[in-house]
Amino acid sequence: MLKLSEIMDLLEVSETDAINAILNLVSPPPPLQLNKTGIDKLPLEMQHQRLRIYGGKLIDADFRCNKCSSQMRLSFNHKNGDATDHHVDNLEVICFSCNRAASKKGTRDINQHFKLATSAIELWKSSNNFPSLEEIRKKANVEQIGGATYLLKYIEKRLLDKKI
Repeated sequence: MLKLSEIMDLLEVSETDAINAILNLVSPPPPLQLNKTGIDKLPLEMQHQRLRIYGGKLIDADFRCNKCSSQMRLSFNHKNGDATDHHVDNLEVICFSCNRAASKKGTRDINQHFKLATSAIELWKSSNNFPSLEEIRKKANVEQIGGATYLLKYIEKRLLDKKI
């Protein structure tokens, strides 16, 4: 398995940028947008109470995904599938990967970007040539590359001038 310091060196990522990225990933999500929840129509004290309840859900979940315990890119999932139903009992704390895996749209591959990025780097290290997207997809064992295409182009650009 690749080490964080190795990936940082290969991709020319500074320690400060890496720490900032980690902190951004584990920062709790902001409260649901007031205009999307309908609580903006409630009296101010009730709005604050509802926001405290949402924050309480994060605290009760120990700032971790209810499905996989990840702390990365947390959000609220609508248990009943109705994205307009923001009742507190209908919301659960869930990470981006688990939310995507349960979604009817987008990729269902959990940790897709991680799998694709590490596969690309490992393939590059073994051949000193950047692999095709299909080679990366197969090694990563994911259904599709989707939105990770630009991540892979970023990695390719960083690695092209590197020597093994």
